[in-house]
Amino acid sequence: MKYIMLFVFAVSLMGCNLQSEAQALNSMRDSEKVWVFAQFNIDQEDDDLETYYYYGLVAKKLYKAIAYNEIESGFMLMEEVKYWSDDLIHDYEDGESAGELVFRIEDVVKMELIKVEPIAGQGSDQFDESVDKPTEAEDKFIGQLPSASEDN
Repeated sequence: MKYIMLFVFAVSLMGCNLQSEAQALNSMRDSEKVWVFAQFNIDQEDDDLETYYYYGLVAKKLYKAIAYNEIESGFMLMEEVKYWSDDLIHDYEDGESAGELVFRIEDVVKMELIKVEPIAGQGSDQFDESVDKPTEAEDKFIGQLPSASEDN
């Protein structure tokens, strides 16, 4: 009985995180994907903070859940990843990597929805007119969509 009580106490302490992580996992399975630009800050062993900039495909349901702060923790899968360095976009995929990365949602600092696939070898200026800024009508429509917590 003592061990059951400890387990219940531990689960109740982590309940919000477990629920959020399960929700992130469920959202990540969405087959509809969107292009995003994301900035991640990752803590290093020597207490430094390393910043990374990536473009990639993310499940649309997961993107919306993160954008509306419905998910606080968990993992995010980025597919067809490209990284930004030296003012150019580069393919992440190479002989060793399949072009997919998994990040903790807690490490996301910034995320923007991108309308088109980024072209490796060009700079971020290719998106000057492409950054998706929803109109008032689109924003209202998005607000009427069921939240990620209502989806199965």
